[in-house]
Amino acid sequence: MLINDYNPTDQKIILLASISFFEEIEQHYQNKLPFVVFRNPNETKLTAFLDLGNSGNSETKFIVSPFDSSDYFTIHSHKILDIDFNSIHSTSKSDEVEWIDLEKKKNNHIELIGKALTSIQTSPLKKVVLATSLELGSASKSPLTYFKTILSKYTNTFNYLLFYPDYGVWMGATPERLITMSGRCLQTMALAGTRRLGSNDWGGKEKEEQEFVVREIVNTLEEYTANERIQCSDVETIRAGQLEHLRTTITAELSIPPIDAAHALHPTPAVGGVPKHDALDFIRSHERLDRSLYSGFLGVVDPHQTRLYVNLRCMSIQNDKVSVFVGGGITDKSDPQDEWEEVLQKANTMGRILTS
Repeated sequence: MLINDYNPTDQKIILLASISFFEEIEQHYQNKLPFVVFRNPNETKLTAFLDLGNSGNSETKFIVSPFDSSDYFTIHSHKILDIDFNSIHSTSKSDEVEWIDLEKKKNNHIELIGKALTSIQTSPLKKVVLATSLELGSASKSPLTYFKTILSKYTNTFNYLLFYPDYGVWMGATPERLITMSGRCLQTMALAGTRRLGSNDWGGKEKEEQEFVVREIVNTLEEYTANERIQCSDVETIRAGQLEHLRTTITAELSIPPIDAAHALHPTPAVGGVPKHDALDFIRSHERLDRSLYSGFLGVVDPHQTRLYVNLRCMSIQNDKVSVFVGGGITDKSDPQDEWEEVLQKANTMGRILTS
């Protein structure tokens, strides 16, 4: 005899819990109070921190650091909401995004790459990460609706939606962890190289780019620990949406606390370049883009563990205008047209969200 334990009431309870969870966040947003809602990679638990805007600090908090800053802002967990949100993975096709002034963006970015290649040939600069933003006229859906689509399409990335009055709405699905740190034990990753999902081989440019990132991170960590306390894994290929990247996991025992470690590593060569100071000088002099929170870092800090991620594959919504931020690493092996195609591929991570 077959026994069916399915109870439609259970499904109704789950649905009501989900509605209540998102409705409370929406109400908080309407009141223009800071909040963040996030999901860790390959997990189903969705967590929200609602900051009540008072002066009370919280032990567990969400910090956000812009790209070009040694400072950060905090979203406090004055109220914490949790829900098990096992969204169905979406494989539905999306329409192509009609970015504003795309040809102009392309020409400007290719010109910028040309300047970088000249600098690489005539200076100590070996790699520089160049970014741009692609714009969509207006947001046709609410931030929470876009975020639910991110949750359904991307399950192995760090997914977040935040609002902070000085920065507006930001959301993303980033594949890159900056640090995980418990006590003095740190784990970070070197993530570089990009190819379409299903490609067969990694080219010399991507492999060299990955080596630059590993070497620079190890050199930075050596300032805070003995060399024998740094361990590097073998290089592996990981998936992020419809793209693949090269990843090396690096562990170390450090003599500094987590936020200091994050600022020591940031910006990594994956978002800045090699050597770090030469790359940052080039970016500040030539990029002419306010990266804002793009390629900064964000995540949860609490007394037991700190998990911070590099803010990639992200977009902002300001006054209903949507901006998607993307970038790519330039080395002496870079082809400007190929680099632009990579920018468009990366932009599609958020583009698929906007047209779903």
